Amino acid sequence: MSEFSFFWNTVRLCDWSLEGNDDKVLQPVVRYLAGQEDSRIFQFDDQMSALLYGLDTKKLAAQCERVEPDMSDDSFLYSRCVALINGPDYYAQARLGRRKEIWNMEFEALLYVPARAWAMKHGRPEEEYPHTASVNYETGSNQEQWK
Repeated sequence: MSEFSFFWNTVRLCDWSLEGNDDKVLQPVVRYLAGQEDSRIFQFDDQMSALLYGLDTKKLAAQCERVEPDMSDDSFLYSRCVALINGPDYYAQARLGRRKEIWNMEFEALLYVPARAWAMKHGRPEEEYPHTASVNYETGSNQEQWK
């Protein structure tokens, strides 16, 4: 997982004393990234996307649906974010299907961190964020793992 060390080291900055308000938990991460070069913000985005893509599997979606029968593509994505926000060991366990509790949780706010950091840095709207991640993390994008 060393190829993702920038992402993992950055999410460690979360302020868990504010648990219950995901945006506030992520505020130190956003502030840190806003102080970095754009290339680092984009690197965070690419690494986050690649990690989410790694969890986008038919097997994990089926596990999610067993726990959460009303699962949607979005709820599966937001639950995958839980695996990332909890660090590399948790992520590795989730990838192996050993963290079934994530399917009852969501951490959607993580998806907006790169755009928020870029917007804060440049004083521009998040909608103008100029980067497209190297892989698509949307549910079903990892076609090889959905066969």
